[in-house]
Amino acid sequence: MLENELKIYRQNMLNFLKQGQKGKFVVIKDTDIMDVFVTYEDALRQGLKRYGNTAFLIKKINEFEEINFFFQGVEIPSCQASA
Repeated sequence: MLENELKIYRQNMLNFLKQGQKGKFVVIKDTDIMDVFVTYEDALRQGLKRYGNTAFLIKKINEFEEINFFFQGVEIPSCQASA
């Protein structure tokens, strides 16, 4: 799960760093790089709005790989998938 998203992240990591995005959070679903956000919470909120309650990757942009976790089945009442 999310192998393709991790591949997309790794292919674009150096570009993110060159653009000064280190420490920010990127949202990726399939091959779609949605956007980069300053906080994890903003990335999660916007990812849920766009993709709904499906698996998508939120990855902190860094030179070194960090071990992270993800939630599936999160319910945040103020976030609804856009139609």
